[in-house]
Amino acid sequence: MQNVIELADYRDITPARDAINMPEDGFVRKGLSLCGDEAAADALIAAHKWFSLAAMRGHQKARGHRLWVSERLTGEQIAAAQQDLHQFVSACS
Repeated sequence: MQNVIELADYRDITPARDAINMPEDGFVRKGLSLCGDEAAADALIAAHKWFSLAAMRGHQKARGHRLWVSERLTGEQIAAAQQDLHQFVSACS
């Protein structure tokens, strides 16, 4: 699986509200770009957030990716990912 994407297409956009309008596949691609085999915990936490956003929009494969990332995180790290998700969604509303 290739984890490289054009970051110019899927970078965080200011204001944050614009980022929430990214298509679900964009969220999944961003998550995939962060969760390589040797990814650091911070990158995995961010990937979990992007997969969660895609899953919230009904992207079925995102749920599987999120589960795979979750297996590589501790409970505290998953809680941090969920907190990041909630902050992101709140900032976009």
